[in-house]
Amino acid sequence: MFRFIKSSLQWKLILMISCIVILVVITIGGFSYYKSARAIESDAQRFSNQILKQATLNLTRYINDNEQFFQTLAVSQDFQAWTLLKPGDTYQNYTKLKDMENRVIGPYINFHQETLSIILYNENGNQMVYRNPIRDAVLNTEYSFSDSGLKEKIADTGRIQSFVQLRNDYKNSNGQFIRIPILTYVQKLYYTDQPVYLAVDISLLPTQQILDQIELGKNGQAIIANEDGKIISAPDLSMINANLEDSLVARMKSEASAYLYDKSKMQMVVYQSIPKVNWRVVVFVPYKDLAQRIIEIRNWTAAIAMLSLVIAIVLVYLVARSVTRRIKVLRRTMTTTKLGRFDIRTDVKGTDEVADLAETYNLLLDRIDSSIHQLAESKMVQQRAVLSALQSQINSHFLYNALESINAMANLAGHQPIRKSTIALSNMLRYTSNYKESVVTLEDEVKHIRDYMLIMDHLYPSELEFRFEIQAGIEQSACLKACLQPFVENCIKHGYEMTGERLRIVISAYRWENDYVRVDIEDDGAGISGEKLSEIQEALGQVQTEQDFLQLSRIGILNVHYRIKTFYPHHSLAGITIERMADEGGTRVSVIFPNKPKERTGG
Repeated sequence: MFRFIKSSLQWKLILMISCIVILVVITIGGFSYYKSARAIESDAQRFSNQILKQATLNLTRYINDNEQFFQTLAVSQDFQAWTLLKPGDTYQNYTKLKDMENRVIGPYINFHQETLSIILYNENGNQMVYRNPIRDAVLNTEYSFSDSGLKEKIADTGRIQSFVQLRNDYKNSNGQFIRIPILTYVQKLYYTDQPVYLAVDISLLPTQQILDQIELGKNGQAIIANEDGKIISAPDLSMINANLEDSLVARMKSEASAYLYDKSKMQMVVYQSIPKVNWRVVVFVPYKDLAQRIIEIRNWTAAIAMLSLVIAIVLVYLVARSVTRRIKVLRRTMTTTKLGRFDIRTDVKGTDEVADLAETYNLLLDRIDSSIHQLAESKMVQQRAVLSALQSQINSHFLYNALESINAMANLAGHQPIRKSTIALSNMLRYTSNYKESVVTLEDEVKHIRDYMLIMDHLYPSELEFRFEIQAGIEQSACLKACLQPFVENCIKHGYEMTGERLRIVISAYRWENDYVRVDIEDDGAGISGEKLSEIQEALGQVQTEQDFLQLSRIGILNVHYRIKTFYPHHSLAGITIERMADEGGTRVSVIFPNKPKERTGG
């Protein structure tokens, strides 16, 4: 089986692409499931926090309004006046209570109908009770504050205290006693020699409505607990005054709000604190409510992945078979070509890459015969090139002999300038006609320039001044042959020969930018015009072909620049730069190449 797959491109493609598809589908499906599960959990946490913030805000407003009303009533003049009344004065008691109702109680209750009753009690035995006529729950007419047991719970701190109880002393509209959760605000006050008590009963049923609006999962449950973990409000009245688990209570005391997971009960717990009263709104959401969505995503992901795999493998088989069927035809043709049959052509239809490959192969076969003839002609051309090179060597040898003869005659005649010029010219000819070596040392290139300068000095005596400034340690750096002499020649051609004025040329070589050698050829001639300078700089900045360079007139500058760029393609700073030294004249040409030692050749 393995050998069969190894020898068949079709099954290789099927196996390879199927593995890739399976890997991609599993990776995408697994990642999608993982991220979806995380996103659901994150969204549940974020949404629960937002919902609890809104619920906490409503509860805070609810509590703040009640406390503010209680404080307003406690400091009102009507209440203080009532504390001075004696028991049994029914008319004055009624009058003061009516004044409080008109000025303080009535406006507040119109907007806060959760207030059930207001109890005013004096230690002298005087007691007045205001009952909210709008509510269905009405306090029993036989209610006595002193017998309620609330008086004994009040600490003498001078502050408002609150108590939550399931009370049985309220009746509904049918006169039947009902059991409802009551939040009682009470305070012990001293306006006379004897203490007085002010108590306000507030129904907690509105808080239950707020809790009912918190929807976090189908089986989620929301409650309100005090700082000690006792439940003070819950949709299920049987839970009121029950205690939360100690671990959760400890967590609530250390953190005002949190999001946690209870592993023992498999539920998510989210809570936030209510300011001032230090209560906590706590929500319990079973994990199965969250996991239900995750399980659905997992099942759908697995089903879609399996279906996609089946479809993908079928498509892979069809595509691989379509591609490899034509490749097999091309392979058979290539096999016959290996046997020496160049007359058989492959017949592959289509417009894709395989068809192009077959067409190209047929075209290759068509051109093999002509290539054989071209190869024969090429050999003829090579023979001619060899003969031409031999002839060039013969001509160079003739020139060397002629220069040696001139040197000998000048020496016999005592013409030393002619002799020295002849030797310099012979050195230059040998240097430039050596085609075996295109890279020399900087020292050799400078010596070549000195030979040229010697000839020019004899040609223009006392008109040219040359100076060399070569930094130590770079003499053996590799340098392209004949890359400096053309610029020295340009200095003389466009300087002295154009103006006839004495010319000074300075050639300085030094290390530059750590990894480069820079050679500056400077003259103090008339200088190049701004228009010409811009034209040359623009040409130097363009990336052109060899043919483009050969067609330009400034062969010296651009040809050397092209040679350097071609020889050092990975060194962006290598090349030629040209600039005007000053407004009154002078030109500087800089040749830049990497600072590398010349490799020694064996021989």
